[in-house]
Amino acid sequence: MSSLPDLNEVEREAIARAVERASREGRTGYVARGIRSAVPAALEGLAAAGRRDRFLFDSGTRGGYVVAGGVSDEVESAGARRFDDVRGWTEAVRSRIAWIGDERSPTAPTFFGGFGFEPESRGSEDWKAFPAARFFLPEWILERRDAATGYVLLARVEPGTSPAAVEAELAERARTLASVGRGGVGAQGHLDEREERAFEQGACGPEFRVRADRPHAVFRGQVDAALEAIRAGRIDKVVLARSLRVDHDGRFDVLAFLSSLRAVYPTCVVLAMGRGNDTFLAATPESLVRVEGDLVETAALAGSAPRGLRAEEDRALAEGLMSSEKERREHAFVVEAIRATLDSCCTSLDAPETPALRQLAGIQHLETPFRGRLGRNPETGKRADVLTLVEALHPTPAVGGVPRAAAQDWLRRHEALDRGWYASPVGWLDVEGGGDFRVALRSGLVRNEVEVQEQARHGRALLFAGAGLVAGSEAEQELVETRIKLRALLAPLTEI
Repeated sequence: MSSLPDLNEVEREAIARAVERASREGRTGYVARGIRSAVPAALEGLAAAGRRDRFLFDSGTRGGYVVAGGVSDEVESAGARRFDDVRGWTEAVRSRIAWIGDERSPTAPTFFGGFGFEPESRGSEDWKAFPAARFFLPEWILERRDAATGYVLLARVEPGTSPAAVEAELAERARTLASVGRGGVGAQGHLDEREERAFEQGACGPEFRVRADRPHAVFRGQVDAALEAIRAGRIDKVVLARSLRVDHDGRFDVLAFLSSLRAVYPTCVVLAMGRGNDTFLAATPESLVRVEGDLVETAALAGSAPRGLRAEEDRALAEGLMSSEKERREHAFVVEAIRATLDSCCTSLDAPETPALRQLAGIQHLETPFRGRLGRNPETGKRADVLTLVEALHPTPAVGGVPRAAAQDWLRRHEALDRGWYASPVGWLDVEGGGDFRVALRSGLVRNEVEVQEQARHGRALLFAGAGLVAGSEAEQELVETRIKLRALLAPLTEI
């Protein structure tokens, strides 16, 4: 791309005012410069962040994308107040952002991050970069949204700093982004010196070692235990997850993995949150909740069946899914939970009576979309913000169970899996209390440079999948469902 335009006099004056305010108030402020411009492809933008904090939200054929890199400010939290802590941080930071340059919608993505599946981290070494809640205000954003494209360059304004220092920081952001797509960012997939020497000496290609987190017999036994709890009336539904660990003798090519997921699942949202050498990513079909102004949207996605190899087989499987009492019951739990949450805060709420099919590569689901208008609380005069709805909805019956507390307790005692950010809310926030959060399904954690036996170039990936268990579930069928979902990640991860 060509270089970004220099600051004009109006922007320089606004920076001077932001500097004066920071010094007067004795606290850090921020300058955010909007620039309408053509932008590079999403993954090229993601590569520009290197090992710094980075975020990707690519809606594929359903919309545009946003990429963010670097950290201007950040928050981490855990426990029962993690949603409140993130809300408080965003409210404090957004009040101190001076917006300059080209106008940008207040409902555009500004803060990026996610929450763990559980309120407290279990302390796993693999998940150390992804605590129970983490969000950041980036150093730059590039976006393609509603047919508009452009950048946001951000700089911290410390008390006592000079306008020249802030201008220099914004110029550095511009130089970083000017290199995108012009060879300024290191390419993925090339041979390093060690790999090149090994190849010249006759070494074979990459090696991948795959291991399930538990034997199949154990998983089947857990399904049977859950069905016994359902028959006893202790729970109505629970989602049992399992994982694969994939070890690699080199680095995983995260950009290539994301590119493959984008190609295979064009209607899914492709997510990535990276810190250092670790990246959590997903190609998820499931929305948790989206809020823009007073508009709220979400969807119930539960009940699954494989795809057929031929058109006739595919139609038969789809018809079987639509008519299955067991799958419709599993779907109904999610619909009822979403409706109960949104009814309490919406003046209108629309959803079809009958679910539709959501067909993806290898698998198809039952889906019921919701669309409503948020009303104002008569006591406070405020509408529910997106974080209030995220907290109320997570975990939905599609990833946890019913009743929520009993299902969560059952999982803690029986599943024996640190889910980390799997099946958790990941997304972005705007400056008005809105945002877009997705349920991080079809997801995995990719770690490069893992030190194993003093070999620092070892790569490790954890891939996750779950199956919803209700009355009528069968252990072998649920195991097959998780296999289908895990293959959806394993194949593009290990392409050779």
